[in-house]
Amino acid sequence: KYLDCLLDYLQDYTLRVKPLLDINQEMENVMNDFEKQWEAGTFPGWQKEAGSALAHAGAHLDLSAFSSWEELASLGLDRLKSALMALGLKCGGTLEERAQRLFNSKGKQISELDPSLFAKSKPGRNKDTEKQKEIATLEAQLYRFAETLSEQRQATKENVQRKQARTVGEREESDNEISESESEDEDNDVIYNPKNLPLGWDGKPIPYWLYKLHGLNISYTCEICGNFIYRGPKAFQRHFAEWRHAHGMRCLGIPNTAHFANVTQIEDALTLWNKLKEEKSKERFQASTEEEYEDTQGNVVNKKTFEDLKRQGLL
Repeated sequence: KYLDCLLDYLQDYTLRVKPLLDINQEMENVMNDFEKQWEAGTFPGWQKEAGSALAHAGAHLDLSAFSSWEELASLGLDRLKSALMALGLKCGGTLEERAQRLFNSKGKQISELDPSLFAKSKPGRNKDTEKQKEIATLEAQLYRFAETLSEQRQATKENVQRKQARTVGEREESDNEISESESEDEDNDVIYNPKNLPLGWDGKPIPYWLYKLHGLNISYTCEICGNFIYRGPKAFQRHFAEWRHAHGMRCLGIPNTAHFANVTQIEDALTLWNKLKEEKSKERFQASTEEEYEDTQGNVVNKKTFEDLKRQGLL
């Protein structure tokens, strides 16, 4: 039953991992190879030598030291039975019958003995052989699946070893993050999202580690955009060039230039704009003070001084 369950599991797993593999053809090749190995007695774990040794279990007895069957009878029933089993002879009967049967085989080859002395094969032996062959067939199929999935088995082993190398704290932290990011019940219509994580392309919350990697747990509020909240530094930096922020700056009468990068408060934006206007006004050309004139005597004065002297009639 265990082999059947294991075979069903490996077959189902192989169909999911390697859907293009022709399992029926593989199993047919396995059965052909198995039949050849079984007939030759070379299938791993089911060699014929092991079966013959079990069939003739017993301890051989040197009969050259005995001159009559009465001396053999002195060994007892159990010892005579063991010697008869070692030769493949019948081991039943009384003490005298066993001793006589064993003594009759003294000095003879197995082929010279009377066929009636040999033990008959048990009726259930064929059934045992069929059962053994059935078990060996399952083992042959399991060997082929194990060979096909060797890469996946090695990857699983490395993953288990890597997890075992972690400390208790690291394992608990990893388990907590996984449990927080994954939904407990995927079949429910209402998605379980206690941390209010953003939804991915599949309509489910993104993993918690990805949420923290992009800094989405940090919120930025922009007053110029109407107190709109941006999640993560990437979205916050990108919004300064988007339409919402540009519209807010236009409503304030301020150009959306690089001077106002990272400015989110209206008061700060107006203060900075006034300061920039003052600096620009100072840099602007003023004709009254910077334009130069020359009088009749060759003196160079600015426009304002020249106009004052002219009105006073001093030129």
